[in-house]
Amino acid sequence: MEAFEYKRLLSQISRLYYLDNLTQQQIAGKLSLSRQKVQRFLKRAREEGVVRISIQPVTGVFPELERKLEKKYGLREAVVTEVFSYEDQVRSSLEVGAAAAEYLVRIISPGDRIVISWGGGLKGVVSALAGMEAPAKTITVVQGLGGLGDPNNEVHGADLTRRLARYLGGKAVLLPSPGVAGSKEAKEKLLLDPYIAAALREGRGADVAVMAIGAPRRNSILVQEGKITSWGELQGLISRGAAGDINLRFFNEQGTAVKSDFDDRVIGLTLEEIKKIDCVIGIGGGAAKEAAIRGALKGNLIDVLVTDRISAEKLAEE
Repeated sequence: MEAFEYKRLLSQISRLYYLDNLTQQQIAGKLSLSRQKVQRFLKRAREEGVVRISIQPVTGVFPELERKLEKKYGLREAVVTEVFSYEDQVRSSLEVGAAAAEYLVRIISPGDRIVISWGGGLKGVVSALAGMEAPAKTITVVQGLGGLGDPNNEVHGADLTRRLARYLGGKAVLLPSPGVAGSKEAKEKLLLDPYIAAALREGRGADVAVMAIGAPRRNSILVQEGKITSWGELQGLISRGAAGDINLRFFNEQGTAVKSDFDDRVIGLTLEEIKKIDCVIGIGGGAAKEAAIRGALKGNLIDVLVTDRISAEKLAEE
């Protein structure tokens, strides 16, 4: 084919396909070519710069940053949202949780079983769903960690489980136990309870896990409640390398579980049990969570990360 005719066809086929919205088959018929030849011309048009495709950035959406995180940490998906309170951990958790709510509504299917943890990130999910047109699903929401602190608190696992199930049109399976037993022996006795055993069994068989990524902080709810643990006990975990937690199971900056007397008393799914769930969504953002999120990523503890732009930029640049 002569150079002029070749260039003319490149331009003509490109215009018909990208500007006139004709299918490859329609272009083939119009120009008396095979569909395969049309396909080859479209490929060459992109390679030779006749056609240049650009995606314009959208304010508040960060696809390139999400792709970097997905590639770097082997994530199934990353969801990055803008936040306006990076230093305020409470508000940041609510904002990131709201983004996680939209993601959850998109991916759940009828019949799914969802296991959840507790904390500010989950409160953000539930609060956002309250004002959202979430499609009713025949799903089950399972409490993956026993109760912590005041049962009337908005971040208590039982309350979050009930509300999430209600907003998604499903049923709730509660874990009727404390999140942290008084001793290892007390925990072992509680695990003999058939309702507790059944709830944990339901959690292990979940299709989706929605887990807040926590960090050992002096002003965390764990310490503020006064009945869950003490700052001294958290300091002991930090001295062992604890950088963050999922479902109150602490891990170091490499994502390896930190074994301790505290861990022996927690009543809830373990890190290994959570990792076996098909889709684990980790919710975390804000200045205090950087090391915790990094550990969760390095340990492959989550499949999907929902975080804020500033945290995502720091994680992507390392």
